[in-house]
Amino acid sequence: MAPVKPLRLKSERVHKSRGPIASTAPCCEVLVDTGVYHLDGAFTYVVPESLSEICQTGTRIQVPFNGRELEGIVVRRFSSDSTGGFKPISKVLTPFPVASDTSLELIKEVAKHWAAHPFDVFRSAIPARVTSVDKETWKLPVAKEFSGISEVEYFALPPSENPFLVISKFVADVRKTGSVLIIVPDSRSIARLLSQMPTAIVLDSDLERTNRYENFLSAKYSQGNIVLGTRSAIFADISDLERVVIYDEGSENYYEPRTPGWNVRDVAFIRARLQSFSLNFLGYAPSIEISSLIESKRIGHRVHDSRLSVTSFQPEFAQLLPGKIIKETKSALALGPVLMIAPRKGYAQGIQCSKCRNVALCTCGGRYFKASEAAPLECSLCGTQEKNWICTWCKATTQFLLSRGSARFAHEIGRAIPGVVIATSEGDRIIEDGTINEGIVIATPGSAPYVTGGYAAVVFLEAESLLAQADLRAQERARNIVFLHSSLISHSGKILLVINHENPLVGSLSSWKPSLLSNRDLRERQEASLPPFMSAVVMDIEKEESTSLVQGLEQAQRDLRIPKTSRILGPSLLKSGLHRVLILTPHESSSILTDLIHEFQRRRSASGKSLLSLRIDPYSLSR
Repeated sequence: MAPVKPLRLKSERVHKSRGPIASTAPCCEVLVDTGVYHLDGAFTYVVPESLSEICQTGTRIQVPFNGRELEGIVVRRFSSDSTGGFKPISKVLTPFPVASDTSLELIKEVAKHWAAHPFDVFRSAIPARVTSVDKETWKLPVAKEFSGISEVEYFALPPSENPFLVISKFVADVRKTGSVLIIVPDSRSIARLLSQMPTAIVLDSDLERTNRYENFLSAKYSQGNIVLGTRSAIFADISDLERVVIYDEGSENYYEPRTPGWNVRDVAFIRARLQSFSLNFLGYAPSIEISSLIESKRIGHRVHDSRLSVTSFQPEFAQLLPGKIIKETKSALALGPVLMIAPRKGYAQGIQCSKCRNVALCTCGGRYFKASEAAPLECSLCGTQEKNWICTWCKATTQFLLSRGSARFAHEIGRAIPGVVIATSEGDRIIEDGTINEGIVIATPGSAPYVTGGYAAVVFLEAESLLAQADLRAQERARNIVFLHSSLISHSGKILLVINHENPLVGSLSSWKPSLLSNRDLRERQEASLPPFMSAVVMDIEKEESTSLVQGLEQAQRDLRIPKTSRILGPSLLKSGLHRVLILTPHESSSILTDLIHEFQRRRSASGKSLLSLRIDPYSLSR
């Protein structure tokens, strides 16, 4: 029998006196990292006199909260007739502000727009602190006066020129005396642009934690800089910001995958409303949202007149290289390297029985794929390898390979054009820029290397498959992929498309006018009342609650708590087993819907229920 332990009385924590409170502005409003959704407001604390000098707006502090010590950010200092009942702050974590009034206002506006806890946005906007960096001296220099024109414009990049060189020249031409913030979609683009701007301050999540925090503070506490960063850099607190430049603004990388799911483009528009600066989008094919703003003349559009040599080759029997494309490719190889764009990586992404066409499935239910010609079948779910596959239906052993990938393309092209060096660039095997000067490069979208002087030809294999996806953004993604990679040709190069002759992509690419395609896409979306003409809210919920959620939304619509013009779609079943509910509402009344959803989430949180998975204006409505 275990010995009986003596009873212990529960001790009550008593806060030690911090000394007298501050004589000036003794109270502070604090945004606290509670980790609880409905506790998203600011809380009031008193500031001890001993901490008053370093406790400023935007400083990180530590505060007592419900028996715990939590991090907070000072929103403002103020005077009050009574300070009784307010707890004192425990300590100041950063003896200098990490956020300005403007930066804090942006964080609050973004949290409101995406129905989020402000600290969820704060974590994206402000890098985690590093003690050794905090010990350094950070002091803002005297502000410089600069005059700039607040404008919003989309600048179409020309083909056959290095876009990062074009961006650096553009910034050099328009920059005055203030700082310029340049946002790019990924770390590879950072490296490419840094080769043109070696003195730029880099804000990238791939940096070591210390370097990232130090660079963030350098951008804040100095002036006249070029700041270069990825997604979260859109929040960079720059005191003399005169221009924001966003490259390839339609990239999915610009959408925050974590809650609350904000995106760079819309944050930039919110920031431009709060802070006067010029906003430029640079790219090859604008997103559907920017295309809509260009069409309505709400933003400027600077086009680039170009003509490309484009030839289409229509496949008649599903062959990889139809018609005379092999002859065209060989003639281009005599002039320089050739780039071939494969829609998918790998060897074969689907397997069927060659006899009965039954889909090859693992015992766990996952589909088999093949990584290379000699590799065994492998399950896409559990990773089990099957060396001796037998069809479960007809017992045949011959496989029929579906959805060819870049590795299989390389195998087939090597047989069709023998004696040519073939390199593949995909996934984690990316070819470095400037290392190719001959042969064929087979690359998946986004992984093509730059070559000196440009490619003699760019070939799009199975181009129809880029347009055949069910996702609402399939057309937009296809435009961007085709125009971006077509820009890699030399001035005398040619584009070869394995596609139907009548496809409008051929004419649009030849005249270097993506608007010929985007305008058609806009009309289809306008007729169907889809984004960008409507604002979208996507909610994923347990299937047991989906019916009551839809009924509640319909009742709110009848009670005019959400706009009558809103469309409630679903619930639809997702692969995860959750149900998805989609609400489409006009932009002018989207804030009403967002406020309702925010309050609904707060009540669920307060009652101990799990929150819905919520996305407002997400990249995709169907994933």
